[in-house]
Formats: sequence, structure tokens, C-alpha cells
Amino acid sequence: MNKILSSISLVLLFSLSLNCTFHESTAHAGFLPFGRMYKAAKDDRAYVVQASDTRLQLQLHKAILAENPSDILAISTFVYLGHGFLVGEVSSEEQSRSLVDAAKNVSGLNGISYYLPLKKNGENYETSSAFEIKIKGMLEPDYPSSKLTVKVVQNVVVALGVLTEQEQEKALNSLKNFNGVAKVINFIQSPSGAESKRDRPRPLRNFLN
Repeated sequence: MNKILSSISLVLLFSLSLNCTFHESTAHAGFLPFGRMYKAAKDDRAYVVQASDTRLQLQLHKAILAENPSDILAISTFVYLGHGFLVGEVSSEEQSRSLVDAAKNVSGLNGISYYLPLKKNGENYETSSAFEIKIKGMLEPDYPSSKLTVKVVQNVVVALGVLTEQEQEKALNSLKNFNGVAKVINFIQSPSGAESKRDRPRPLRNFLN
């Protein structure tokens, strides 16, 4: 029972930490981020790992913003299990190197992976955001956004998240067979025992059976 209450408390604390700034300005509204609480509960990462990844992602985003503020909307940053990821388009190889160097200087990251192709003019690519919506609609029933994220760059799908090896194989096969996908880049991480909460206590009702 104590373990269950402890797990629930961690979910609440993690979710509230993501919105601490918002709460400070609207404490009188009594708002609770139930959407983020749900995603945190569905995420296979341990709650402490989720909180650490969120903190590191904010630091990574700030580092990229400081390095290249004009093109920040073209670059997405992610952190899973302490590993940083950069995904987007760049104007030159020099810009790519500067972004990666800035990411490497973020304290606490255990590594950096990136997909930063050069921008191409005149190519007939489907709008990335529209393509992403289609792909996410296909994945969502089995893989909520808390487990698997996809970014589309020039019709190349970059898959990120935390899944078991079996889940990865199934998800990647679905992506490769999706109409219009030119290539799939796998940045999905596999959690170790210490990083996963799959062995968390079962619901209270099971203890009473």
C-alpha cells in the first residue's frame, strides 16, 4: 500500500514540477495538469528518470536557442534516458557542427545523437506537420506520445522514445510500411531495469484478490 501511495505521489510531483511556473502565476485557479499526469503514468521511464530528462531537455533547448536563435523553430530537442537528440534542418554544415558542439556542452547528458540534413529548396515534400499528424494517428492506439515520438524531416521519419525491443520492432515495421515514408531513423531507447517502472506495484485491487 505504501509503495502504491509513493508511486502516485511521484506522478503528482513530477507533473506539478513541469508546470511550476504556470502554478506560481495562477495558483488561485486550482489547476492540476491531469493530461501530463496521465502521460507520466503511461511512460515506461521511472518517474525520477522522467523528471531528470525533462530538466535536461530544457537545458538542451536553452543551449540550442543561445547558439542559433534565428532558426530555433527548425530544430527540435529531445532527451530520453539522459541522451540528447537534435532533429531538424540546417542551412550549412557549419551550423550543424555548432549546434552539436553546443549540445555536447550541456552538463548531465550522456551522449548526443542528431539528424540535421541541409535545407533543400524546390523539393516537393509533404508538409512535415501534416505528415506527422497522419503517422501519429496510425501509431496512437498502440503507442501514445509518452512512449513514442516521431518527427518528419524531408519525408524521413525520425522515431524517438523509450520502448522495449519487441515494441521497437513492431513500431518500426509500421513506420517503414507507411505510405510516403522515404526512410526511418531509429533513435528509440531501450530502458534498463533501473530506468524502467515496469516492475512497479500492481493496482490495489490485485492485492485483494
